Amino acid sequence: MKKKFKHRLELWLIVLFAGIFRALPAGWATALGMGVGGFVYKRLKIRRKVALSNLKLAFPEKPAEELERIAYQSYRHWGGVGAEFARLNKFNRKQYEKYITFEGREVLDKCVSGGRGTLVIAGHIGNWEVMGAASALIGYNVTYIVATQTNLLIDKMMDDIRRRHKIEIWKTHEAPRGVFKSIKNNRFIAIMIDQDAGRDCVFIDFFGIPASTHRGPAIFHLRTESPLVLSSCIRIKGPNYWIRFEEIHLPESIKTAADPVKEIMNYLTKLLEKQVRDNPEQYFWMHKRWKTKPV
Repeated sequence: MKKKFKHRLELWLIVLFAGIFRALPAGWATALGMGVGGFVYKRLKIRRKVALSNLKLAFPEKPAEELERIAYQSYRHWGGVGAEFARLNKFNRKQYEKYITFEGREVLDKCVSGGRGTLVIAGHIGNWEVMGAASALIGYNVTYIVATQTNLLIDKMMDDIRRRHKIEIWKTHEAPRGVFKSIKNNRFIAIMIDQDAGRDCVFIDFFGIPASTHRGPAIFHLRTESPLVLSSCIRIKGPNYWIRFEEIHLPESIKTAADPVKEIMNYLTKLLEKQVRDNPEQYFWMHKRWKTKPV
């Protein structure tokens, strides 16, 4: 009973804050969300130690004050992302034209014409929710692979918002079956490659540190020959984002490697790491990327 009440209370609080963000103009909502994110970092200090610890691992050469700055700006960014997700129901063609710079449609169109579906590689950087909604808005068939939230009420609310933009949802445990079905239907399947995969994984260096990594994208690519596309959605200023899709060309040597799955995931991880190095303030440092250690 206590757990159910706690989950309902969390949902009510989120609905309350979401209503406030939706009532504001986009720029004001993002600014308020970023202010809340800064407050969480400075005052509430939720996962602050985790963020700073991760940053020290990733950037051992940077001074402490620089890591503090990056962490603070990261919290501000993700506060803005929260506000923008709350307003995602209002995201339409007018919002798209005002706030989004979209690059790489020729890449996506080439993939559509191939008819084999597309594996869109993403990470916890920028704003993947806006990227998915924007892509669906202009006519692409988008599929997400997402984890189930502990609070199932919030989980349903989030997925309902995504489905309003005609985004197909597969939960992580459904991925093996769901991805092949989505590939058969020639959809764009967005897959996060920087989530801890526990022991059923391949360990790939991320910032020089072994990180538990899902094999899925490599296995799906090898079995289906679906093209790989690198995605990014980087904040320019306020609610303005630059969305970009780039075709990934794997080295020929990977196909004959002793462990092609590991080599593919290593290659994809290096691409994501470069994105993070270029925009560290927009990475989700609060999640425990190096939680599972090699034996």
